[in-house]
Amino acid sequence: MNYNNPMGILIAALLLAGPARAAADAKPAAGAAAAADLTGTADKSTVDLVNYFLKIDLADANPKLINPFLQVKTETLPRKLQRKAAAKQVEIAALLRVHDIKKKGIFVQPTTDACTPASFVKPLSMAGSFPDPGYESVTEDELKYVMDQTKCTEEDLGCRFSMLIFFEKGKDRIVKFNAVDPIMAKVAEYRGKGGSSHFFGMGYSCLH
Repeated sequence: MNYNNPMGILIAALLLAGPARAAADAKPAAGAAAAADLTGTADKSTVDLVNYFLKIDLADANPKLINPFLQVKTETLPRKLQRKAAAKQVEIAALLRVHDIKKKGIFVQPTTDACTPASFVKPLSMAGSFPDPGYESVTEDELKYVMDQTKCTEEDLGCRFSMLIFFEKGKDRIVKFNAVDPIMAKVAEYRGKGGSSHFFGMGYSCLH
């Protein structure tokens, strides 16, 4: 995906995807038995819609289709599409949140919607669905620095920004942010690379 393209698709999509975005963010993972019952029940038009978003660059996608795509219940898809479709829904929802944050200014309000840790904590096996350069991994030390500097909690970063945590009991978790997330300026600051570009020019602070 070309993240240097204008984000006009996201601006248009904000008018179309409101209810669906909340649903996509808050949708819990279906249980194994329920998923098995639903696998492959999606109709052809739904499968075609999913394949469209899996193949097209988001900058070129039809914004009118974002809302229907975010409402797709991925557990009803053929098994080979489920994980890819779920990852794409998460990615689009995160990009829309980043767009919202950049519009609203540097003071970030506490979460008030249906977002919960289940919205941004995903199975460790899903981490490979969010590769560089679209997503960038950060260390626990870098995450701590970001939280100290912004006063944002992990819930703030997951529900208001683009942070994803990939976790499996007994293993080290993986933390990633979308590459266009302004939070990455603080990560760059910690790494000693500056973060002074105009795109990342604002320092955010969470209000509690």
